[in-house]
Amino acid sequence: MKQRTYLICIALVAAGLILALGFGLTTANMIVPVVAVVAGVAILALCRRNVTEVTEDELSTILHGKAALSALEVTIIVAAIGFAVLMTFSFGEGCTSGIKTYDNGSIRLFYGIPDYHYESSCFIPDPAHLTFDDLHAIETMFAEGHRIRDTTRAFGAALGMVTVLLAVLYGAFLWYYNRKYGA
Repeated sequence: MKQRTYLICIALVAAGLILALGFGLTTANMIVPVVAVVAGVAILALCRRNVTEVTEDELSTILHGKAALSALEVTIIVAAIGFAVLMTFSFGEGCTSGIKTYDNGSIRLFYGIPDYHYESSCFIPDPAHLTFDDLHAIETMFAEGHRIRDTTRAFGAALGMVTVLLAVLYGAFLWYYNRKYGA
């Protein structure tokens, strides 16, 4: 595999990770992004192993170091912004709920969280004689709304922890290399 093909492989894996993360956030399913990251790392490792035209010199080493540092700096900034935005949404105000009654005595319960564009309802044919299925439908309607908000909060907290971890690791390695090489 040529170096250019490897770079295309990196771009495709990055696009796939962005799509998987977006899908995971919108469906409140974090298993999809985790599987995508593991698959992406495996694919990149296989691609890297098959690169045939590798030429490295001091300039390429310096450029890789500068690129890695820039990527780290941008990642810390983006993760910090993501943390702030997700935490703001997760503690957002309000939900909407309501009941619609029908002439035959049945009701429809509504529940929604406007910040997440989540809306759900369940129909109860005979409110005076609730069945297990009716109770399960009500519980599921409310649980899904809370799960969406809780997933956003957990992901935001994880981004915050990653931001702090990256900043601490950067500081620790900077200190170590300054002591080692006397800069």
